[in-house]
Amino acid sequence: MSSTVRDAVTVDPYVQQWHIWRAQRLEELKAPHGYLAPVSITWIANGESATIEGVPGSWNARNDVLTYVPDADASLSVSNAGSEVSQALAFVPTAFGEQALGYLQVGDLRVEVNSQTDLLRRELHRFWIRVKDPQAPSRQQFQGIEHFPIAREWSIPATFRRAKDEELDIHDSVVKTVLQSYPVLGFVDFDYQGERYSLVVSNVFGHASIFFSDGTTGKETYGIGRVLQLDALSLDGLDTIDFNYAFNYPCAFSVYCTCPIPSKRNHLPFDVAAGEKAPAQQAIYE
Repeated sequence: MSSTVRDAVTVDPYVQQWHIWRAQRLEELKAPHGYLAPVSITWIANGESATIEGVPGSWNARNDVLTYVPDADASLSVSNAGSEVSQALAFVPTAFGEQALGYLQVGDLRVEVNSQTDLLRRELHRFWIRVKDPQAPSRQQFQGIEHFPIAREWSIPATFRRAKDEELDIHDSVVKTVLQSYPVLGFVDFDYQGERYSLVVSNVFGHASIFFSDGTTGKETYGIGRVLQLDALSLDGLDTIDFNYAFNYPCAFSVYCTCPIPSKRNHLPFDVAAGEKAPAQQAIYE
């Protein structure tokens, strides 16, 4: 017997929105140049030079500027910002902390150029060049991510307080020679089991992001913590924090990522049994 309109089951909008988010999250992760695609990362400090397998040309860092010199005799062409690279390119960092400086394209490969603040000499940067390949085994063999069952109890009433002063949220990194820092947007305040908690919200390249750890960290969930993103345009009207949307750092999937370690003030001393669990084949940093 075919179903009729009268027999239709009303879908739960809350559950539907979570599954839409979940599908989009996995599609982004599995994209040709997503965080399953890195195959190498090369670090270059001031005064150093390097060549990178699969990328014709050379790189050197001098006076806090990273320069790429193309190989005129290379059989592979290199493009930047839609144009073929025919002369040297100089990448100049302008920010404290992590900064994306540019992308190069070599065939199907994406070459990402970034800078980060040196841990010991904060007036200088360390540069890194990461190669992403759509044919990376980690992308081809990806089998999904386990997550806790969606539960409304983890959608908790909350309020947002704007930061009164200009402040940087400075983090250690999984890469121990650099720092991560982001402007503080404000703080999310909420109550859980009779206690008051507050989490720092940072501006991460335009995203209102919370880096946090909790009682599941290093057990059911990834070893340094997880990430929760808020709607940056609706922060002042925020009324809930929903941990069902907590997700893994990129470095949970690849050792060729540079992730900030949550600060102690963003540690929750209880189990947040919501959101993504650690990947079955999580990346392990030395």
